[in-house]
Amino acid sequence: MNGTSAGFLAIALVLGPGVRWLWLMQRVRIPKDRTAYIAPSVAGALVGVFALSAHPSLAAGISAGLAVVSGSVFALLCAASRQAPNVPAVTVGRPIVDFTALDDEGRPFDLASLRGRPFLLKFFRGHWCPYCVAELRRWNELEPELDAHGIRIVTVCSDSAEQIRKGRTKHRLKANMLPDPDLAITDRYNLRNPKNFAPKPGVVIPLPIPTTILVDASGIVRWIDQSTDYMQRSDPETVRTAIAQTLGTRQASGSASASAALMPA
Repeated sequence: MNGTSAGFLAIALVLGPGVRWLWLMQRVRIPKDRTAYIAPSVAGALVGVFALSAHPSLAAGISAGLAVVSGSVFALLCAASRQAPNVPAVTVGRPIVDFTALDDEGRPFDLASLRGRPFLLKFFRGHWCPYCVAELRRWNELEPELDAHGIRIVTVCSDSAEQIRKGRTKHRLKANMLPDPDLAITDRYNLRNPKNFAPKPGVVIPLPIPTTILVDASGIVRWIDQSTDYMQRSDPETVRTAIAQTLGTRQASGSASASAALMPA
């Protein structure tokens, strides 16, 4: 195999699984077993190195270089995607931990003010993270179920208020969005992951562990979905099932007002 053919083979090895990966990311369906995606990416990077050493044509050389960079970066990101095995400061069946903060518009927000209606509390890394944006964008599909149950969404991320305001256009999710750049709220819930690769100053920095917490109208935690890998998230079907299995049964047997909140719109 000469350098030119090796260069085109290298980019083909990386490109095919890469396109499929991007589709899965947008659908929030990243698999736990990623061998079928990591193996060809590493193989493509190695073939690309060979191609560059074998004097390829200009086009093949560019293809080989892209394969080396993209294949290597993808493999490294997958290797570093595990999240810290923290035990959250809240547990299912116990009251949620209250806090106060300023939202992205600078308005005071008190979590206790949501008593009397259920809500989803979502911790995510930031609007710069494509996995976070894909998850929030897909959560828009939950709007009918959320409205029927009177569920509010509250998000917490490491972005500044300005970054959140700019990032909203990427997903248009209706939510109270709270900046947490110093991770004060994140630490209150024990959801800090100390080492993350991120396109921010510091490169390896602490960030929130992606976590979804479902709380009922009485302020009791009913469901927690904490990521063990930042590439894997709470897809709409998982959240929809949690709502049906927890709020739909537990609150229906509660007060008349709680039952009314569960009636379909």
